[in-house]
Amino acid sequence: MKIGTDGILLGAWAEVKHSKLLLDIGTGTGVIALMQAQKNKETTIDALEIDINACIDAKFNFEKSPWKNRITLHQCSLEKFNKKIKYDTIISNPPFYESSLVANTQSRTVARHTSTLHYNHIIEFCKSSLSSSGNLSLILPVTQGNKCIIKAQKSGLYLKRKCNVFSKKSKLQHRLLLEFSFKNQTPEENNLIIENEKRHDYTDHYKELTKDFYIIFD
Repeated sequence: MKIGTDGILLGAWAEVKHSKLLLDIGTGTGVIALMQAQKNKETTIDALEIDINACIDAKFNFEKSPWKNRITLHQCSLEKFNKKIKYDTIISNPPFYESSLVANTQSRTVARHTSTLHYNHIIEFCKSSLSSSGNLSLILPVTQGNKCIIKAQKSGLYLKRKCNVFSKKSKLQHRLLLEFSFKNQTPEENNLIIENEKRHDYTDHYKELTKDFYIIFD
């Protein structure tokens, strides 16, 4: 699987300053887990992935990184993951193609479709596995993201931060970055535009958010 903009956005945007224990659900090739390890040298990370081929890539990437001693890879589904600890941060870039055509390989089907993982499953998991002062960070398309906000509130998780993501100023909003906690509060909200009107002409805001992870922004 290629490293996508969604993963980079979530990995850069997530707040892990005070996170000692972190869980990355659906780690894929491991990029989000690696970004969190880079951001906080005190964070210990469990990276969960169901697909064997993605696990092979993630294992390789973790072992080649400077943070290999702080990241543990688990090949299993969220349903079967039963580590009895409370996480300070739970983070996920979950699949979201709820009604599109099935991909032409099993690996891409698992990665893209909600048949194996849904934000509802993540929210339910957080009810017992997120610490009382912890946070859940997700990236979703707008429609699913708004549904997720409602589902989370019904489950006792409240929106803490929201970022409305636009690929370009002239385009409709296409993603929501969401952070939840158990504290009912007025959420912080802002907007992010990824590119100016020319392809690969990135906005200053996007460069500032991701500069620690892209060598092209050095």
